[in-house]
Amino acid sequence: MKKRIVLIISLVALASLLVIGGTMAWFTNIPDPVFNKFTAGSVKVEVNEHDFQDIENWNPGDVTDKEVSVISNGSKATYVRVALTPTWSNDESVDNVKLYLNTQDWLFFDEDQDGLPDDGYYYYKDILNQGDETNNLLTKVELIGDATGNDYQDATLTIKVDAQAVQASNDAYKDVWDLEVLPTGVEQFGTAH
Repeated sequence: MKKRIVLIISLVALASLLVIGGTMAWFTNIPDPVFNKFTAGSVKVEVNEHDFQDIENWNPGDVTDKEVSVISNGSKATYVRVALTPTWSNDESVDNVKLYLNTQDWLFFDEDQDGLPDDGYYYYKDILNQGDETNNLLTKVELIGDATGNDYQDATLTIKVDAQAVQASNDAYKDVWDLEVLPTGVEQFGTAH
């Protein structure tokens, strides 16, 4: 019987505590959540051909202005490289075409320089930030007179301009362009963002 009375008293006390505990107030605070956003930058470039118009009735011996540069439109600092591929519509050799290139601001390398393979690209020496434009890589094109015979009549020369860019940070060029090092003379990423 004593046990039963102790049990009943304990249950009544526990029920009282639950009722009282449910009505007691405590100071609390739950702040609004904080959202941390990480927005990735962008690498975007465009080839600027400086209002070039197609040339018709081109003659052997003609030297024509053809200015090609690259503009960075992305938010990231970038390295830029460009390949130029001239071809004739009649599959004739391009040995009769001379491209005038800016080799002060652009670097081309082959297997004899730095032990790197010839990849056909010209590398711009400076890092481009958003809104920056390279100096012209290509400035003129010449149809060499004494190297151009009748096989070239009515043929069309096309110069493919293949521009590529990669973020300048974190040695991305190593993976994207499969290079161990940048060509000697290319500005290394440092203070650009």
